This record gives sequence, structure tokens and C-alpha cells, in this order.
Amino acid sequence: MPELPEVHTISQDLRKNIVGYEIKGIQISKYYKLPSNIQSDLKKIVGEKIQDVDRIAKNIVIKISNNSYLVFHLAMTGRILLRELSHKSDDWVKVVVEIQKGKQISHLKFADMRQFGKVFVTNKTGLQKLTEKYGLDTLDKSVTPKNFLKALKSKRTNIKNVLMDQTTVSGIGNIYVTDALFLAGINPLLPTQNMTLEIAEKLLKSIREVLTEGIKNRGSTLPDKMYVDIFGKSGSQQNHFKVYLKNKCTNCGSAIKFIKINGRGTYFCPTCQPLEISKNTNPNQKKLL
Repeated sequence: MPELPEVHTISQDLRKNIVGYEIKGIQISKYYKLPSNIQSDLKKIVGEKIQDVDRIAKNIVIKISNNSYLVFHLAMTGRILLRELSHKSDDWVKVVVEIQKGKQISHLKFADMRQFGKVFVTNKTGLQKLTEKYGLDTLDKSVTPKNFLKALKSKRTNIKNVLMDQTTVSGIGNIYVTDALFLAGINPLLPTQNMTLEIAEKLLKSIREVLTEGIKNRGSTLPDKMYVDIFGKSGSQQNHFKVYLKNKCTNCGSAIKFIKINGRGTYFCPTCQPLEISKNTNPNQKKLL
């Protein structure tokens, strides 16, 4: 599933490449069963101009000139592709937005193999409601260790679960949560009620580091090759994973343990990520920075 670095990469590339374009037409695949109200809303943005592109959690938000917003959520297998008219066909395309600026005509394609993704049009009120659904964005500078800790302790569960809860902490998912916990030397099963301000500060720093690195490397493309950017190119963060998909700890050489937490595959090093808080410090953390 595309997470914050992947969605950030897509939204920023779109901002650089489609702002100022006019929406000339929208084609919906006959095999894609969109509700009639969404189809009607999509038709209303034809003839309007694209003014900006941003991100809310894992949502890609395209601001349209009629005070509406075209929103995509990629879910498990969604893609946003920007193609020239001469480009060969792409797999699993559900919606095609034809855009034009001067003589330049391009196709913005929403493709989704498993069809768990979403596309819809909303207004400013709807966008505010969408924003309110999500928790803290850890890249927001206003997020401090103190309010981060408060959010984490608001749920009585383990640290892995609460970080995966988009209503508490938004944007990050299994890959970046797993690597951030490893970088911070925190066991994924640590109860949230055992969190301290010191641990929260360390974890927030580690989350920001892995997300920033993921953005720099234009996201993670796993062996299934599902994630690509708007140009169809893979990211490279998978070459920099700390513990995700690893068999041996890059820190101490211990065997990586794999378990499932709430159905999600979780990798961690029992040596570098002990459950006891008193040992909850990764002695080789500097080597990972």
C-alpha cells in the first residue's frame, strides 16, 4: 500500500506537471462501478482548471477552479499515471482525465488492480471533514513529543497498532512503522501505556527520519512492483530498509523475528528491540543514521 512517502512523491510530481492544465474530458471504464453521484460530480469538473495539488494523509488532493477538489486514495494497489497521448495502454485503468495546456494534451490515469482505491469530488466543507478523520501528521512541525505521546497513549494497545491507526497518526503504514520502530530500538509489542516522553521523542525523530529518507528515494517499490510514480518509475527506498523484509539484523547480526500484529506482517530484532523499557535503547542507533 502506498504510504506517506509514495503519496507525497506523487502529489508533488503532479503539482509540478499538471497545475494550470484544463480538464477537457473524463472517461470511466465500463468495468469500474462508480456510484452515479460520483460520476455526476466528475462530469462537473470538465472545463475547469487545475490550480494546485496537495496531500492529506494518504489522499492525493487536486484543487479545481470551481472550488472543488478531485481526491484519489490509492489503497492497496492504486496508481496515478501521467501519460502522453502516444503512450501505450496501461493495466487496470479505471478513470482517465484528459488535460490540456496550450497544445499539450496529456492523460491523467487512475489505475487500480484490486479496486480498493477511491476517486471522488468534494467541496471545501467535505475536504475539512476528510482532514478531521485523520490523526497527527508526523512531518508537521507543530507535532511535538508531548502531543505525540498524548495521542499514542489515547489508545490502550501496542505501539505498532496505534501507529497504524490513521485516526491517531496519519500517513504511515506497515513499512515505515516497522523501520521507524527498529531505528528507535522500540519493540512493536510495547504497550502504549508504558510509553514515556523520552521514548516518544526518540520514536518521533525516527519516524521523521525514515519518512524523509523515503521521500528522498521517491518511495518504496516492493517485489510485487505495484508502486510506481506518475511516470511509471519505481522508487528506491526498498534498497534502504532497516529491518522490513530482512532476515538478519543489520545492527547486531541476530536473526530477525517475523510475527503478525493485527494481521500485518511485522519484522523486528529481539536483541536491538527488547520489550523491557529499561533496555529500550538501540546501542548502535548512530550506525543507522
